[in-house]
Amino acid sequence: MQLYSIIVLGDDMRTKLIEDINNYIAYLNNDGLLVSVHGRTIGGLLEYNIHKNPFCTFVKTNDEAWRKCVKCQKKVYNKYSEDCFLGMCYAGVEEYVFFADEKTFISVSGYGINKEKAIPRINSLSTKFCFDKNELMYVYDEGLKHTPENENELRVKIKPLCHMISLLNILAGDVLQENSKSKTFDSILSFVQKNVSQDITIRDIAAACACSESTVSHLFKEHTGKSVKQYILDLRIKQAERLLLSSGLDIGNVALLCGFSNTNYFSTAFKKLKGISPSKFRGR
Repeated sequence: MQLYSIIVLGDDMRTKLIEDINNYIAYLNNDGLLVSVHGRTIGGLLEYNIHKNPFCTFVKTNDEAWRKCVKCQKKVYNKYSEDCFLGMCYAGVEEYVFFADEKTFISVSGYGINKEKAIPRINSLSTKFCFDKNELMYVYDEGLKHTPENENELRVKIKPLCHMISLLNILAGDVLQENSKSKTFDSILSFVQKNVSQDITIRDIAAACACSESTVSHLFKEHTGKSVKQYILDLRIKQAERLLLSSGLDIGNVALLCGFSNTNYFSTAFKKLKGISPSKFRGR
């Protein structure tokens, strides 16, 4: 009985902590910082596991380029001894990295500060993965931030997040084992996050995650309170909000990067959900 009480208490603390972390990351994102969390034990934070700046969103439309991103990301752990650093990925995008612990790091991404250094990488990206170079440069110029952050101010904002995630990892390691249902949903959510800009269906999700379509629908309803279709639409609109506010991309490109093949449908869906058109939202 005592062990059961400890597990229940730990589970309750972890649930509340995950909620606080998600709310804090959402606050940082709304403050203009594109924050993501990367590591081996981030169940409950998968919505923020992927870089969502326009350039990375564009690159991940190519599966091979996306796999290279994930592979290169592992090299970040080699710099665990550093408190904070600004680095450039193979595609030419810069990010600030903070470590929560040796298993998890926080990225503040979406920077194009050193264009001279980035151009050769963008050229290589274009050649190797058959991207149109002009499109890459357009997204680089219009979709990324080109001025650095004040690192002291950034550290003040990100360090509390590092401590919360470190505590989350301690709770997970000490008293919790994720059940198979949670792991299945994490797998489903991870697939949706990665492919949200593509035309995906429940059948695609079920096939990728080795479960039935009814399981996908049930778990989405249980964990998010939404249908798969509504969750994906909300996710796309949320991404569109970020791009409209933080980039100079035109409405048509924002629509495409967020998974809308038709600009008119995007405008209609955005207005229905937000009560205002994309252009007026940006102007406001």
